[in-house]
Amino acid sequence: GREGRLFWAEMSDAHRERFVFHPVDAEFAVRTPGERADRLRKWDCTDSMVLCTFCYDKPLNRAEVECFTTDLFNDPHVREALPVCAGRARWTQLPAPVAAVRMAEISVTRVRMDLFDRIFDAGIARREGGYLAKCLDTPLADGLIASDRLRLMLLDDESDEYALYSAAERDELLFRALLHLAVGGGICQYEDGIDALLDSAKALYRDLVRVHKNGAGQLEVGSWTYRIDALESPKGGGLWPRESPHNFCYLAIDPVRRHAVLWSNAYLPL
Repeated sequence: GREGRLFWAEMSDAHRERFVFHPVDAEFAVRTPGERADRLRKWDCTDSMVLCTFCYDKPLNRAEVECFTTDLFNDPHVREALPVCAGRARWTQLPAPVAAVRMAEISVTRVRMDLFDRIFDAGIARREGGYLAKCLDTPLADGLIASDRLRLMLLDDESDEYALYSAAERDELLFRALLHLAVGGGICQYEDGIDALLDSAKALYRDLVRVHKNGAGQLEVGSWTYRIDALESPKGGGLWPRESPHNFCYLAIDPVRRHAVLWSNAYLPL
């Protein structure tokens, strides 16, 4: 994807009033005890994945989002409550201070799962049972192997399947939710079917964004969503213990509820 814009905290007014954050004890549907929680363990998303919600203290407009994000990562309550992956099932704190954040806005125009209908239309998955069509093992970035056509479509830009979705569609948070769950962690046990992935992607999307009806009675997403590509601190450190194209961090802001949700994962191969 396109590279995020680097925002330096020094660019902001040093005298402005900072946003203040507090952790919210939120329950996430994607982690519901039972089948969904078991899936996350199977996909190796429990020892390195973070989902946290914070509330903030005053109204926010879009022009302030970069200052807001810098404040978020420097807030003492966030630093205390937000685990940062330091290795498999090992956690540390954010680097301090965060001097710069590299970030980019991503799309949240989709409110229905019909985005994924063409996966069935193209024969990548069967409508009956959701079984995934297999392929020859194909090496991908950072040791990942694609053994089915779904992962070719998601990750192999040289495959025929990849052309099924445009760059704009791939930038949708809903698409990214499916992508990241399908990749999982470094010791992910892959699904033979797509149904569990679609169910968890839908639950996760609802955990991250607020969907409401607009004045015309149509569903739309009221959250603002951003990809966090890097944090820069004079003391070093960051969001992940190692570089990988499969690392990610997203920030979803609900300006009505004044909630900010962070979702991140570090890809840790064996």
